[in-house]
Amino acid sequence: MRSAQWLTSACLCCALVSGAVDQANASLTIASGLGTTHAGNLVANGSFETGAPPNGTANQLYWATGTALTPFAVPPSWTSSGSPTSYALWGNDATLPQSIQGSDGLPDGNAALYFGNGAPVFVDQPPTFNANGTVSFPAAPNFTNFYSAAPVILTQSINTPASPSPSYNFSFWISGEGAVNGQQFTERGIFGLQVTNVLSGDPIQWLTVPNGIGNAFGVSHLYEYTFTPLNPLLPVDINFINWGHFDLSAYAMSNFTTELVLDDVIINPVPEPGTFALFALAGVCALFAMHRRRRPPAQGIR
Repeated sequence: MRSAQWLTSACLCCALVSGAVDQANASLTIASGLGTTHAGNLVANGSFETGAPPNGTANQLYWATGTALTPFAVPPSWTSSGSPTSYALWGNDATLPQSIQGSDGLPDGNAALYFGNGAPVFVDQPPTFNANGTVSFPAAPNFTNFYSAAPVILTQSINTPASPSPSYNFSFWISGEGAVNGQQFTERGIFGLQVTNVLSGDPIQWLTVPNGIGNAFGVSHLYEYTFTPLNPLLPVDINFINWGHFDLSAYAMSNFTTELVLDDVIINPVPEPGTFALFALAGVCALFAMHRRRRPPAQGIR
């Protein structure tokens, strides 16, 4: 009888643990105030300082693989793609504080990436610029760039299985070309963020590039997300995608939007307190089972 009671209790413990774990769902959620840190950052060379060129526009490097422009180098730990006419640049303008292509002052180090890719870019759906920085369309948009044959894409595969966690905090800083100095564009830009292995189908998130004038979005912005992998045994890839300067005149907006400047990409694993509780519960169940196995049967029980 006591054996049956032990089996029931052990099964209940296992069911509680298993049921709680099964409730975890993959996700990618925009957030704020996460407090990501460089300590424990899973993104290699997230501020593009390793291998960066010396200060000044004369030292900037083209980084979109496929460009015909030189001098060329891809920031270590990243991969890239573009077209022969892509003019994405890596470095700074030798300003105080440091910036690139007239962006806001960089948040970390002396180097950042500008995603130059030409104009005009047309989209077949009207964009809505939302207060949280997301851009929405009434249907899946299609983009046509009459200057560049392909978007500029920056990619890194993040080895999340080596740092297992029920969730991760993800942040990156962006500004726009001319948001502070030089040519100031009268409308915000649009870029794409794709994070694989977090949502079914790996959809692209459409986001705003600050232009610095004419709206409340400012000259730079820190985007923050939390995510949970679909398959924790596989890595998560992050892709930043820029099509170029948009012509949104068909939707009563500017015919020449700003383009993306990126810096300080961070991913931190974030163990949740509830996860530790589950592990503790599993440990209690295991100890309970060991105790029951070792305990001698009571007298009179046959």
